[in-house]
Amino acid sequence: MVIQFNNSDEEREYHTCQSRREGDWIVFTCSQCNEYEQRINFKTQERISRPVDDPTIFHQGSFVPVGLESEQMHPN
Repeated sequence: MVIQFNNSDEEREYHTCQSRREGDWIVFTCSQCNEYEQRINFKTQERISRPVDDPTIFHQGSFVPVGLESEQMHPN
């Protein structure tokens, strides 16, 4: 799952988020914006966000379920 939370714009600052799973929720956090958090429920598609103080910063991130990391995948 790849999530880009805002449209890309080369002149704006963007941060890459870390992700983790908490039950049915995928949680994205930013190491540079401690207040930022985006939660997406992959079953219901509900989205809950806690915005940053500077709304001009774009946040993006990805989530790969445990066991599907690229280092463990081998082509046929």
